[in-house]
Amino acid sequence: MKIAYFFPNLKDSAGTERMLNVKANYLADVLHHEVTIITYSQFEDPIFFEFSEKIRFVHFNIPDPTSKLKGLGYWEKRKQYKEFMTTYRQKVEEYFYNNPTDIAISMYFGAEHKFLPLIKDGSKKIMEYHFHFDITPLSKKLKEKWSVKNLKMKIQTYLFQKTLNKYDKIIVLTEQDQEEWGRYFSNIINIPNPITINPIKANTELEKVLAVGRFTYQKGFNYLIDAWAIVNKDFPNWQLDIYGSGELEEELKLQVKELNLENSVNIFKPRKDINQVFSEHSIFALSSRFEGFPLVLIEALSCGLAPVAFECKNGPKQMMGDSQLNDFLVTPFDVDNFAESLKTLISNKELRLQMSEEAIKVSKKYELENIMSIWESTFLKLLNK
Repeated sequence: MKIAYFFPNLKDSAGTERMLNVKANYLADVLHHEVTIITYSQFEDPIFFEFSEKIRFVHFNIPDPTSKLKGLGYWEKRKQYKEFMTTYRQKVEEYFYNNPTDIAISMYFGAEHKFLPLIKDGSKKIMEYHFHFDITPLSKKLKEKWSVKNLKMKIQTYLFQKTLNKYDKIIVLTEQDQEEWGRYFSNIINIPNPITINPIKANTELEKVLAVGRFTYQKGFNYLIDAWAIVNKDFPNWQLDIYGSGELEEELKLQVKELNLENSVNIFKPRKDINQVFSEHSIFALSSRFEGFPLVLIEALSCGLAPVAFECKNGPKQMMGDSQLNDFLVTPFDVDNFAESLKTLISNKELRLQMSEEAIKVSKKYELENIMSIWESTFLKLLNK
């Protein structure tokens, strides 16, 4: 099978790039498919992740004007963007003409997502989306009611919606997102991300709680620290370790100081050996306001950490809801109940061990070989239609 992934560039170490890396390598090395990754803005930058030698790269290196349009007038913006899109589409069509392809996948809302399903080269077209539908500009435009004032925008959105419906499949990460997309599109399925680490078994005897993520509004670490102030009163020997970085780091450190938690809350920089970090804790806390698919949660479960998580959009309920872990899904943003759930696990060693074993059991369906078999089956069904 000949598979082509489209991605703007591979410079960064973010989660979507990591997912592309893991899946493309598996398709090439384990399932022995012919995989090509096509970028349009890589230029001379190094590729961050290590890809299989079997994977072919095609870098179009077209200057993308998107980030440089703010100071330009309307017509100049339109001209530059149109020139970019015309050049990009011509190169993609030329690639397909010279390289017959079975499956073509647009990831990350790269520029090609606007025209890829319109190219009639015979390949099956997939759009793969990794973020919560409600935070996309498209979601807001689709939900806005028609009026004279927004007539032009609604017509443009309707036409764009028709284009996206021409994809053979739009693939999202969670059941909840599939439901959201399904209100506007007819070709939606969900395939969750796979576990990307080699799990190391956690020690449930350790008096340490772990949280991992970017220090941003989305991750809700302010809720977690408030909850920990409650926990700390009854369990002063327990430690909360938070690994991450981001624009709210100083704000979170100030919150820790104001709540007199400096002896029990530790903030660390991110580590590449996250599986080792997981193994050095017994409980995992997820306090996010919303998620696309919280990979860090499923990887914590794979290491046997007993979880406490807000039942936020999207993901935690899908991972924990059909198991004994459901008891540790907390109503979003109920700090008191989040603290009580942590205290329940902290105070009961046997329960921690039981939830650790349940966590490992739940994580099994997200193992790489299981998720990749779903991807391959999806490809084959499209080709055999």
